[in-house]
Amino acid sequence: MLLCVVEAMRTLVQYDTNWLDAYITHQNQRDPSMPQTALDDHGRAQTRTSIGRRLDDLVDSLYRSVDREEPGAIEFQWDKAGKLAVGTVIRAGFSYLRIPKMWEKAAETAAEEDYGEKIFDLFQRERTRISREQVQSLEQFHHGLTDLVKELVTTLNRRLVIFIDDLDRCLPEQAIGVLEAIKVFLDIQGCVFVLGVDREIIERGIRVRYKEFALAGAAAGVFPVAERDYLEKIVQIPFALPPLAPNTMSAFLCSRLPSVLDTEGDVALVAALMTAGLQRNPRKVKRSFNIFRLHMSLDRAHGRQTAAGLIAKLTVIQTSFADLYERIARDPLVLRQVEQIVRGMPGAGAIGQELRDAVGTSDPRLKEMLFLSPFFDTLSDDALRDLVYQSRVTV
Repeated sequence: MLLCVVEAMRTLVQYDTNWLDAYITHQNQRDPSMPQTALDDHGRAQTRTSIGRRLDDLVDSLYRSVDREEPGAIEFQWDKAGKLAVGTVIRAGFSYLRIPKMWEKAAETAAEEDYGEKIFDLFQRERTRISREQVQSLEQFHHGLTDLVKELVTTLNRRLVIFIDDLDRCLPEQAIGVLEAIKVFLDIQGCVFVLGVDREIIERGIRVRYKEFALAGAAAGVFPVAERDYLEKIVQIPFALPPLAPNTMSAFLCSRLPSVLDTEGDVALVAALMTAGLQRNPRKVKRSFNIFRLHMSLDRAHGRQTAAGLIAKLTVIQTSFADLYERIARDPLVLRQVEQIVRGMPGAGAIGQELRDAVGTSDPRLKEMLFLSPFFDTLSDDALRDLVYQSRVTV
């Protein structure tokens, strides 16, 4: 995460010629007594190399000591301890430390009676020193990054905007770690972070990250770290994207469906069904279209001519109503029963009350879509089973 800004500046230097010319001009005007950099290909290449070297040095300062230690517990095998060799005292858990001199010191202490305690203390002190160096590296990195952003961005009256998308796809603790890194290390003037996240998922991640506090406050019934307050301290301008408008969804589908369907009638029908049933989320719409396209290809490859509208309905159930789809996967004939309930068919009275209640409390999108033709009662039992079985390849 700390390298996002560095790489953003590297991209800026490499590809934004207008910015580079403005930077060179500013540097030339800053001290006219110094040798001037020409505004030509040679001068730009020279400037790119110089700034690139400084960015590399900045990255090196961040990892100056990290390569000397990796996560892992110090572990001794005291049952195998002996004075024959230090290697029999210490397991390979220390192999990640580049400390040849420490081995010499360890060998010197091996002849002493309390050599075990001294070796342990020696390694503990080395780890403490490395941790201290890493903290200093982070501070050095932060100061160096701040200076570079000021020189390359803010002095030119610009802003460096970093977009971070799909943060909610990370593991909860990783997502919260990124947010904390932005707040603690990257709160730098001239840097703007745009986060694309699902707020509810991030709030659940906060609960996971601070579960110990949650357990401590369980008796009081209050979560000590308020999720919304936590986010408000990091995100200064929240902006919730509105759901897709139905006409936007329909227009998108109508522009893609001709590559799958042969007639304009089928295109309009499938677009209407998917617009009625799908969640108004761009990713969900695109994913559902791709699954529908695969279902159509499989259906035709097996020599069947199942109505495109029926395949579209099943695709919507599969991608947007997971609980119902699981029931249908176990018993495909449930699909016909659900449709009968929605349409108020005479045979619906013989269907179990539990399924009727489940359909009655389902999302109105499902009812709206199932009320539209074509209907699953046009398929035989075997054809319905084949259709549901085919859909399982994309689960």
